[in-house]
Amino acid sequence: MRSIGWASLAALALTLSLTPPAHASPQPESSSPNTRYVTRSGPRLSLDGKPFRFAGTNIYWLGLDENVGGVGYPTFFRIRDALDTAKAMGMTVVRSHMLVSTGNALSILPSKEKGFNDEAFATVDYAIAYAGSIGLRLILPLTDEWAYYHGGHRDFTDPYGLPSAAFSTDERVIADYQAYVEHVMHRVNPLTGRAYNADPTIMAWEFGNELEGMTLDWINANAAAFRRWAPRQLIAAGRRFDIDPDTLAAPGVDIVDVHYYPPTAERVSADAATVTGAGKVYLAGEYASTAATHELLTPLAGNPDVTGMLSWSLFGHGDRNGFVQHDDGFTLHYPGDDERMRALVEAQLAFAERVSPSGGRPARVGPPLITQVDKRGGLNELRWRGAAGAVGYIVERSQRGRWNPAHQGLLTDDRTPWIDPEPPGEVTYRVVPVDRHGRRGQSSEPVRVTRAQTVLADPLQTTDLADGHANVVLTPSAALAEGEAWMSWSRPGLRLARFDVTGRRRVRVQVSADGSTWRTVRHDLDGGQVTADTGGAGHVRVSWSGGTGLTRATLWSADPAPVTAPPAAPAPLAPAPGARDVLGPPAFTWSPAAGAGYYTLTVSEHADLSEPVLSATAITGTSHAPSGPLAPGTTYYWRVTAVNAAGRTAGAVASFATRPLPAGPAVVDDFESYTSTAQLAGTYVRNPSGDEIVPRLEPGQAMRLDYTLGAAGYAGVTRTFPAALDLWGMRGLELRLDRTGTAAKVTVQFVTGGVYFEHTLDAVPGGAVRIPFADFDHPGWAGAGPLDLTRFEQLSIYVGGGPGSGTLTVDQVTAYPGP
Repeated sequence: MRSIGWASLAALALTLSLTPPAHASPQPESSSPNTRYVTRSGPRLSLDGKPFRFAGTNIYWLGLDENVGGVGYPTFFRIRDALDTAKAMGMTVVRSHMLVSTGNALSILPSKEKGFNDEAFATVDYAIAYAGSIGLRLILPLTDEWAYYHGGHRDFTDPYGLPSAAFSTDERVIADYQAYVEHVMHRVNPLTGRAYNADPTIMAWEFGNELEGMTLDWINANAAAFRRWAPRQLIAAGRRFDIDPDTLAAPGVDIVDVHYYPPTAERVSADAATVTGAGKVYLAGEYASTAATHELLTPLAGNPDVTGMLSWSLFGHGDRNGFVQHDDGFTLHYPGDDERMRALVEAQLAFAERVSPSGGRPARVGPPLITQVDKRGGLNELRWRGAAGAVGYIVERSQRGRWNPAHQGLLTDDRTPWIDPEPPGEVTYRVVPVDRHGRRGQSSEPVRVTRAQTVLADPLQTTDLADGHANVVLTPSAALAEGEAWMSWSRPGLRLARFDVTGRRRVRVQVSADGSTWRTVRHDLDGGQVTADTGGAGHVRVSWSGGTGLTRATLWSADPAPVTAPPAAPAPLAPAPGARDVLGPPAFTWSPAAGAGYYTLTVSEHADLSEPVLSATAITGTSHAPSGPLAPGTTYYWRVTAVNAAGRTAGAVASFATRPLPAGPAVVDDFESYTSTAQLAGTYVRNPSGDEIVPRLEPGQAMRLDYTLGAAGYAGVTRTFPAALDLWGMRGLELRLDRTGTAAKVTVQFVTGGVYFEHTLDAVPGGAVRIPFADFDHPGWAGAGPLDLTRFEQLSIYVGGGPGSGTLTVDQVTAYPGP
């Protein structure tokens, strides 16, 4: 099976007589709303004669993905969903590394020797076409400073045995890079009929992501070539963290792109003034999404020098349920995984509305797709694929023709799979998305299931759920056939199969008990759906040929583990029965109970479990972490109950006591143990990326920091504790500070459990300063995480501000208790 190389079938995909069903990733419309190019006049952009400023984001993986099952092509659904999500957030520009595609077998240019792999353009074609169909513009880097999975500029120097610095100096390397760019720019997209270099959706070509070592001659030569090949599209250039002066001097560069980890409004404004002062368009091509606050974005929205801000980086829904996850600390999901991310999303929405008001009524959200109904202890467990722009979902059930909510409130994407606590009969489900204005969107197609059935829906975005296949080409709208195609699935106790088809609808359905000997079975055709009774066979196969498209397979099977009796009793494990000094909130764990569908947890200060302080239900695992703390110095009682379709069984009641709050302060560092400046300097290590700062041991046992602030604008030292300190129950940090010389801000930073926190004092009053832990927040460049004061691992002291010298004295760093 091939999910690429579909250019030869693009005409067929575009001319299928029926509109693709709502669950399919639709073919982009051939008439894109992007009919005019974004143009530049000096430091400003325009569109249709009006100033063009924008909110945007990075979706780097649209051509080749690394986040789902290893490196591979993203599904058309994931491409579409991420772009739809950007659109729902009010963004009008997306930056993507989709054309940074060199150096591996799936790349556009696997190697110099193998030449171009034009089949790798399938996902890129779709991303560009779909972005255009919803009015998004694209900024596309063409190589990368870094050797990530999708390739980079070393793929041009390595074939000659040259160092990476030769990328901008060796004529052979430059010629190879330009040949790659020319091939890409002249690619004709079969979905739009336009060459990439004639598509207004592509707003700008960027020489590469964060390229270092570009010379003015190299920039001018490549800008001239780009201008010949793509005269109506813009040219962007930049490097990471600062402004490359050669990009300001090069007449062929339209846009200067600066990256920030973290950004500040002051620095962005200063850089924007420098870039626009040189007559170029300024944009922040990447900034840490963890810093996307109102404090950052509100002043920048009012600054016309800031043409665009693009956060790093957005991920959409998974193909089956939930979100695609990424691990760089800057992952952005809409509407946000937690309270902090939701605030970051809201700030970006507000920025978008200020710089490029959308006007009009937002598009209706949906539909989701129910991908699976399993049985857990005889109860129905649903998974659904989310809908871009939804902030939550309502699962509705119908048993007598009337739809009713199956739960209270909204379920979020991280609540799927969701278990229905009601004992099943014959029931039909649908999932209704809700947008941020509280409006209901398009509901999923209903799925009916009986007491003894499970359901699997395969939207044919991949062949991962199939057992076998041949001659299948996946396109955005359907699985098409090269000649005679077939796909097969295996499910124990398979009872019924339904296939959604488009085009000529000529299919054959076969079943098998062993997956090798097949017999054809009768099927019914109702509109675009082919249904066959599979009679309990474990395997089903569907075959079709040209002119027919397959868009979904839905399989009903028998419950593989039906229940006839209530579950066994679970046993409490942790907190261990009778445990003392338990730190909260603890993670409650218990033994699995045979036959359980889900568990309920009750926690109370009373032995009879009356007036519970915590009640949780529909827990499908054997642990639960409360979202809030338990009171210190208190005895609690708890019990877990196992539930299935036949009944419920309560476990034993167990008790534990939480640790009392500390009565006095805890020393973090009083500087009494140091015998010399050398020992102190070996403990408090200077941050090498900052300006000069020297720790010295003061008489009377304090730490003096002599600093000189310059280009970096900050300087600091860090102590890493050999063994983490336990500061649980403390309210904040207290330290004695004294400063002389250049006025400087002081930032106190610490790490707990690998998570960074910091707080900045804009003025140093002198003497003892108390900073509650509640006033600390994550730095903009760092990922989010919990404040685990049982693992206080690192302490840093930073000074920052304007250039100049000074001295900061630090003494008696302690953690103070409440209240």
